[in-house]
Amino acid sequence: MRILVSLNLKEYPTFIPKSFEERFLLNTVVLKDSPFSKDFIKEIPISGLYCSVAFTLNEPLENTFFVKACHGNQVVRACEDGSSLSADAHYISIPISTKQSPQQCKKNLGIRTADCLAVAICFENDKYFIGSLSHAGWKGLSSGILQNTLDKIKQEALQVGVKEAEFVQNLHVHIAPAIFGVSYECGSDVHDALLKHRENLFSQYQQATFYNSIYSDLININQDKILSGIIEKGNQKKIADNKIFPDLQLLAALECIISGISEQNIEILRENTYSHPVLFSFREATHKKTDKNLRQWTHLRFPFVDQNL
Repeated sequence: MRILVSLNLKEYPTFIPKSFEERFLLNTVVLKDSPFSKDFIKEIPISGLYCSVAFTLNEPLENTFFVKACHGNQVVRACEDGSSLSADAHYISIPISTKQSPQQCKKNLGIRTADCLAVAICFENDKYFIGSLSHAGWKGLSSGILQNTLDKIKQEALQVGVKEAEFVQNLHVHIAPAIFGVSYECGSDVHDALLKHRENLFSQYQQATFYNSIYSDLININQDKILSGIIEKGNQKKIADNKIFPDLQLLAALECIISGISEQNIEILRENTYSHPVLFSFREATHKKTDKNLRQWTHLRFPFVDQNL
């Protein structure tokens, strides 16, 4: 699993629980340039594929499909009038032989976020590119947005003749920045929702039982000795017993692994929206009483499409 960073790690640590670090082989990759520049678009190629991700602040790139996120689990095919569709994920399938962008020269899938994460899940072979982009906050994640997205793009792959084994083996995932667990105090409603989702997930995948302990750790990283000290230091008042600190990025990565995606095909842009020097955090804006209307956009850029046209 690749952990991508662009900030100074001494000032902005990744805050990954010890149990997660010990279970998975993590390869930290320091990006040469910030992907969040206001002056130019810096694409991050998804490892092993021709497609890439790119980020913008407040406004999406031109020629982008997008949907109106509703913190649910609805998945739709990318379409021209997506701005009027309430959904939290969209997907597209492009025959690579055409090397053309579909539907009026659209070149990207886009998702608008603040503290929630965007998750790109992609498949490429010599004939097709099948890509999806999901909006996954705690509500979407716990209601099955990633599973619904995987189901949709798997059906798309099967319809164009891709075998299921080939499809799963060649899936790649990019998880965009989100609020870290150390900054994300939540209540019993979130705890109950994530536990219920774990039950549903574990009943679907037999191999999930091997990850029961790590899943529990990620629902509340305050159980980690080092991270609990970070959390305590950052809070001015005593933390109530019913509070948890879930790490949504790592929970999403673990769910992808449980779903059969190789950990080697997963990368996380491990940067915390809360306290980030560039990215916006709704929770931070609420705490500091600053503008709460700002957002960032994550784009999945299609391969073999001339982005300069």
